[in-house]
Amino acid sequence: MPAGLSREVGSGVTGPGRPAVPGPPGPAVPPSPPAPPDARAGWTPGRVIALVAGSALILLCLILLSGAGLLTWADQEQQDGYLTTGTATYSAGGYALASDPVKVHGPWGWLGRFAGEIQIRVTATSPGHPVFVGIGSDSDVSRYLAGVRYASVTALGDHDLTQHPGTVVPARPATALGWAAQAQGAGTQTVRWMVRSGDWLVVVMNPDGSPGVTVRADAAVSSPVLPALASGLLAAGITAGLLGAALVVIPLRLAARRR
Repeated sequence: MPAGLSREVGSGVTGPGRPAVPGPPGPAVPPSPPAPPDARAGWTPGRVIALVAGSALILLCLILLSGAGLLTWADQEQQDGYLTTGTATYSAGGYALASDPVKVHGPWGWLGRFAGEIQIRVTATSPGHPVFVGIGSDSDVSRYLAGVRYASVTALGDHDLTQHPGTVVPARPATALGWAAQAQGAGTQTVRWMVRSGDWLVVVMNPDGSPGVTVRADAAVSSPVLPALASGLLAAGITAGLLGAALVVIPLRLAARRR
């Protein structure tokens, strides 16, 4: 056999008409182990609590911003510094027209911190007819009207009257008791009174104490703290909104991490 052919066979090199002889296989490469799960992904109790707290703060933000908007509107609606009720006409066949007691103490005592001055305007429907209007304590006015026929209204601006029967003829109102504020005369009579703690009534009568009271009346209140209160609610609402958004967004992003 020729020497050249012998070397080709020994070396595994193919010759004419001979198949190739494969070499020995290489070492096996093991598969890569799976990545460990991210323990920080998913919903944890702390993230659930943060999400709930953030949602509550966002709701509080909406309430505070609504309150700020309402107070801003009320401040813009003040006429000559007063928020005024609608004007109503009343006709009482008795000796007086009185409001229900206005209680500015206890649960309602906080009203005195925001209400500055009360304004009552009363006009007799008959031109040139005089009228008396006064604000007095509930106890004093109740004693004055005891046994007197009169009508009461829940609040000035409300049209529903409650009739109180009686037979006593009252004394002239101007000198009958010590009023906290009073006015009388022809035309529109205006009473302004600084709000203070207590139970108070508004009384409208004829100055001579005669029966038959027919008037137009409205009530108004001033509140110099409305702008400051609206600004405070706005700032609190923005703060609550930002904090609530952070407490909602951060847990959502952490829980959405790939495991």
